[in-house]
Amino acid sequence: MKIQQGHNKLLDLLKWAYNGQLMLPDFQRNFVWARNDIEELIKSLLEDMFIGTFLILYTNPSSVPFKPIFIQGAKEVNPDIEVNPTMLVLDGQQRITAMFYAVYSPKIPLRYTETPYEFFIDLDKLANDDVENSVFSWSVKWREYVSYINDEGVLDYQKLLNDKILPMSIFKNKDKYLDLKYSIIKNVLDDKQLKKIDSYINNLLDYDVMTLSLNLLYNEKPEEIATLFERINKTGIKLSTYDLLTARFYKFIKLREEWEMVFEKKPNIRRYALRVDNTNVPFSFIQALVLSKGKSIKSRDLVKVDKDLLNKENWEKVVDIVENKVLSNLYQISNFGVADVRKWLPYNPLITLLTAFYLKYNYIDIEKISLWYWSAVFTERYSGATESMMMKDFREVSEWFEDNSKIPEVVEQFFMQLSKETFNLRNVKRRGSSKYKGVFNLIFKNGAVDFYKPESLAFNDLEDHHIFPKNFLKKKNVEVDYDVVLNRTLIFDETNKKISNKSPAEYLKD
Repeated sequence: MKIQQGHNKLLDLLKWAYNGQLMLPDFQRNFVWARNDIEELIKSLLEDMFIGTFLILYTNPSSVPFKPIFIQGAKEVNPDIEVNPTMLVLDGQQRITAMFYAVYSPKIPLRYTETPYEFFIDLDKLANDDVENSVFSWSVKWREYVSYINDEGVLDYQKLLNDKILPMSIFKNKDKYLDLKYSIIKNVLDDKQLKKIDSYINNLLDYDVMTLSLNLLYNEKPEEIATLFERINKTGIKLSTYDLLTARFYKFIKLREEWEMVFEKKPNIRRYALRVDNTNVPFSFIQALVLSKGKSIKSRDLVKVDKDLLNKENWEKVVDIVENKVLSNLYQISNFGVADVRKWLPYNPLITLLTAFYLKYNYIDIEKISLWYWSAVFTERYSGATESMMMKDFREVSEWFEDNSKIPEVVEQFFMQLSKETFNLRNVKRRGSSKYKGVFNLIFKNGAVDFYKPESLAFNDLEDHHIFPKNFLKKKNVEVDYDVVLNRTLIFDETNKKISNKSPAEYLKD
């Protein structure tokens, strides 16, 4: 399979987008260009400058390898549009959408704006070779724009052209532009000006986009498309494996809609995810499902999972386990001391692995799970090469469940540190580290109360404060690193103010 080079007229691509023949795969991100970005692109086209290549996947409309979505704005300007993609834009989305917006004028706001904008060319400036200042845009609510709206509620082209203003929307129909050119534009410009303008406008009308195209054979290997997309799209927003899976499996399970439903109806999961756009959570569901089957969760392998593994039945099973077993257990302080899963969970992979264990075994060995859990936390197991470590630990803990002699590496490693007295917390002061959080998990787990208020610290709004206040230590000229976790604990803000600069000997006596 080879990538073919070719050319397509830019206005043809826009027309195909209007008709639903040119679409995007669902893993493409939102259009993010601002007004000035679009204006700069139009100037480049007028000067016939190179605007980059487009990567196109040719596809069969009846058998598209990814869920197709319309170019942003196409549905607004063509309500009768139908899904009929013969081409998917893999690279070039921002540029093609920018020009579609400029030419077809969908009434939707751009980035950093609250109202839609339309784009224009100042013919006087263009005739004087002032391309830099020839392109501008108006809000549809701007008084100048409104002054050119006729009784039928649309732009009055004749009035605009008489004022030497050329709307970009005129290029929806090349013949319309040519008619107006000979009936109006030639009457407001002299021959020399008209010739100059023609040289610029013809650049735009006839602009050839360089395309790299993938033939229909690529439709059978979507994972290769994903890899190619990643390599070419280095400057864009990174394609996530979850986005690709969402697009690939739309015929079998609508992951986006399923996740939105879960977020709405499952309170434990909603509390964990916090936002519906936090797709790391549903992605972890898929990772857990794949892990439970003993398969690789590396991105290059995840994209190859099939519908026998990722389907609605398995999805619902994962959701049920996360909601009613994993998170409900984590939210019980006496188990793992995670008072607030968003703030005090040492590692998100712990939830993924716990889910995978529950998927594989109806009943798990709580004692062994606890030993693995705390060993992973205090050895900072998942601070790097996370996927490899997760797969290794799942395999080794699963073997341990079935054979007591096969103790996992992570558990042996932690016990070795304890037995040889090499484990210490003297250098732990980074709040985000698993060791730091693990210490406070143990404080929660053991039911610690505030120094002054006889109330459990769990579920209260509090922060970690110094046991020996730093101003007290400075006053005593004690040279220590007072921010280490050994000098921190959780107390109420009111208590922290009472302690002020007192030593523990004083405030504990109180």
